[in-house]
Amino acid sequence: MEYPPIPFTVFPGKTKLAWFLLMTAAFTAIGVGMVISGEGFGWFVAAFFGLGAVLFLFQLFRPKSSFLTVDETGIEFGSLFQKSRLAWSEIGEFGTFTPNPYLRFASKFVGFNFSPGYKGPTKYKGLAKTMSGFESQLPNTYGFRADDLAQLLTHYRQKALLGKTDYPA
Repeated sequence: MEYPPIPFTVFPGKTKLAWFLLMTAAFTAIGVGMVISGEGFGWFVAAFFGLGAVLFLFQLFRPKSSFLTVDETGIEFGSLFQKSRLAWSEIGEFGTFTPNPYLRFASKFVGFNFSPGYKGPTKYKGLAKTMSGFESQLPNTYGFRADDLAQLLTHYRQKALLGKTDYPA
């Protein structure tokens, strides 16, 4: 695997976002059709998928709303303008998981566990660990395969914790 020089910032793949936008817009149209034909549940369908379409549209045309930045000190990631910053010393390990392994085409995500010295919020750590095997996760894979992103982040974390500054190799 080729390791890009740090610092670098990556964004979600536009193709994937456009695909999700198209799907949610189609379901929104189905919901509107249900409302027109007199089905009350159509309001819920149209509202739910309409909100999803707006969110994907927003992410598609506002790239800084969702990002991952990797630098010498740690990672910063954002989703819908909520930012989180973690130092390498606060992260114990990276790995991947599939939320529902029984679905044939289920997407993989990058999860991580916190180091014992982590002092940040821990409200849902136990629940997340039970559900995925990890205490937290990244909101996106930012155009990488989940396995590749976990390997990339592990590489930079190990180098930082060993005090090596000869990035990227």
